Amino acid sequence: MTRQKRLILDLMRQSPRHMTADEIFAQARQQMPNIARGTVYRNLKLMEQAREIARLEMPQGPDRYDKTSAPHGHLYCDGCGDLQDIPVVGLVKEIESAIGTEVRSYQLTIHYLCPACRAKNAQ
Repeated sequence: MTRQKRLILDLMRQSPRHMTADEIFAQARQQMPNIARGTVYRNLKLMEQAREIARLEMPQGPDRYDKTSAPHGHLYCDGCGDLQDIPVVGLVKEIESAIGTEVRSYQLTIHYLCPACRAKNAQ
């Protein structure tokens, strides 16, 4: 594992957020000023291909990266863009039962308005 890859993984694991590649790059440069943007993008792609991380396609804006590669869903606030993890184990089991086979992978994003955005819209 290269120093650059280790730094990227550490930054992702320390962050409570699902960061964009540019956010990861900006934080990486603070600790490793000579790191190139291409190095960050290349490592993110390699880690995604190895299923060490997951890339999340966003409806508006740049893709974000998830440090948790284990299957789970996401809650996406259409108001502020906040993105949160949500477990969906029971749902996947129901789908498997309905289709009679194992679900190998999925990407589930539930769109909603978070409590703060709902309160702001109510005013």
